[in-house]
Amino acid sequence: MATAEQLKALIRAHFDDNSEKFKTVALQIAAHEAKIGHTSCAKDIKNLVQNVKYPTRKVTSFSKKLETLEQRESYVDMLDIVLNEPLESKVSRIINEFRKKEVLRKNGLKNRSKILLVGEPGTGKTMTASVIANEVNLPLYVIQIDKLVTKYMGETSVKLRQVFDYIESYTGVYLFDEFDVCRMRARY
Repeated sequence: MATAEQLKALIRAHFDDNSEKFKTVALQIAAHEAKIGHTSCAKDIKNLVQNVKYPTRKVTSFSKKLETLEQRESYVDMLDIVLNEPLESKVSRIINEFRKKEVLRKNGLKNRSKILLVGEPGTGKTMTASVIANEVNLPLYVIQIDKLVTKYMGETSVKLRQVFDYIESYTGVYLFDEFDVCRMRARY
C-alpha cells in the first residue's frame, strides 16, 4: 500500500498538472509494492504508467474577456456513449480520419474538419463532441451562442471574430452549442 506521503505527492502532482512528477511518484509506489512482495500490483501500476494511451495534453487558458468560449474537460470515450450502428460508424470514421490525417494528406485527401450535429435537447450532441475530443486527444471548447448573439449586430460580429481568431490559433474540437436559443430570440 502506498504511504500517505506518496498519496499526497500523487494528488499534488495531479492538481499541479505535473505529469512527470505524477509518473515518478506512481513508479515509486510500484517499486514499494514490489519490495513488499506485491509483484502483481507493482506490475499493474508500472503498466498503467508506461502504457499511457495518449500523451498528456496541456490546457490553454483563455482571456477572461472572451466569455463566449468555455473549455471543458473531456473524459468520455467511445465505450461511454450509446449510438446506433450507423451513427457509431460515422463517429468512428471521423475519429479515424483525424488519427490518419497524415496518410490522407500524402494521398491528396483531407480529413473532415467540420461536422453538423442535429437533434433534440438531450440526444447527445455535446457528449458526441466530447467523445471526439477525448478520442483524438484534443481539448473541447464550447461556444455559448446565448452569450455570443446580442441585440447589436456589430457587437455580435466582434464576438464572432474573436471566437474564429481563437479557432485559428488553438487546435481543438469546437462546439457551437445551443443554436436553438438564436432561433427563439429571432421570434421575439
